[in-house]
Amino acid sequence: MIDRQLFKSALRRWASGVTIVTTRAGERVLGMTASAFSSVSLEPPLVLVCIDKRAHTLPGIVESGRCDLRTPWRG
Repeated sequence: MIDRQLFKSALRRWASGVTIVTTRAGERVLGMTASAFSSVSLEPPLVLVCIDKRAHTLPGIVESGRCDLRTPWRG
């Protein structure tokens, strides 16, 4: 779980652009970029990432049940 203030700070700095989505499924490390990213809720901390069902990373996210999101900003 992410700290509430850190979550707010991260979302405040991200206006638009690219989000990096990665996951680990077994020994496979998969990743992709996504431009459809949005904050949904502060409590609990939720974001929305839209992933095409044809994306090669999606089966890994489904298999592992989790993913990591990175927003490449400098601050």
